[in-house]
Amino acid sequence: KKIVTIPITSLKIPLSNKIEISACIVCGSTSLNDELTVTDWLVSNEVFYLKNCNSCGFRFTSNPPSAMQAGPYYETEEYVEHSDSSAGIINTVYHQARKWMLRYKLGLIKKHAKGNRLIDIGSGSGYFIHFMKQNGLAVAGVEISDKAVALCNEKFGITAYSPTQFLNNEIQDEYDIATMWHVFEHVYSYDEYFAMLKQKLTADGTLIIAMPNHLCLEEKYYRKYWNGYDTPRHLWHFTSETFTQFAKDRGFEVVKEHNLPLDPFYNCLISASYKKSFSFMPATLMLGLLSLLNSIFFFKKSSSIVYVLKKI
Repeated sequence: KKIVTIPITSLKIPLSNKIEISACIVCGSTSLNDELTVTDWLVSNEVFYLKNCNSCGFRFTSNPPSAMQAGPYYETEEYVEHSDSSAGIINTVYHQARKWMLRYKLGLIKKHAKGNRLIDIGSGSGYFIHFMKQNGLAVAGVEISDKAVALCNEKFGITAYSPTQFLNNEIQDEYDIATMWHVFEHVYSYDEYFAMLKQKLTADGTLIIAMPNHLCLEEKYYRKYWNGYDTPRHLWHFTSETFTQFAKDRGFEVVKEHNLPLDPFYNCLISASYKKSFSFMPATLMLGLLSLLNSIFFFKKSSSIVYVLKKI
């Protein structure tokens, strides 16, 4: 089957420096319908549009900024993936939850992967790769944010490479494990990343990708406020079905799926913070619990899905 790719360079770029995506990157269909209008609640308050593919059901942000103009949308202390701030309740919760999730992620890696050479794409401020290094893995990071790279180096003495260095094959090593924790939904050059990951991973290498899943229960409640959409930073809104097809067309097979059990609570907490109306904390956490319980019975409705992939 021919790989469907919509080159970013060929997309129509209006004067506003936003690109217009008019075809599905999973199946190539141009039969689309408008799904939702979502505001960038975090940085700019600009409006962005989500479209659904009528052929395969894939959902995406149809008018994001161009790759060259995306940087300012990450420039806020509230974007905790690139920050080391613990000020405020959301940052505090995030940092505490991260400690537990690091052990959970290590468990997934030990369960599904062989070897100990790991490269983490989107390594942020370095906590994940530092923890993996402490547990005997040989690690490398790839990170686009200069601020996050500096934090990684200053706090842990770990060097993270730039995406350009990775995609240009300037990193000579081969890896047993590659991870992308809530990163792939941000990626413009999706085909280039898959091609390089296929080249960099050993024959029995393991690729682990975690992304939000809009079929979850809390999305039905929060809708345009749902943190999983995070427009315009999140470009692609995959489900298990659409990502499995997308990966297969690029030479990878999804061999196992897991959820991230704390994500529904965190998503509910942040989603509620975007609403102007008062949100009672216990009620917010109860919705997160309901979403988690729902995913136990209906896994495909998990708040986030961790995909474990092998090369075909």
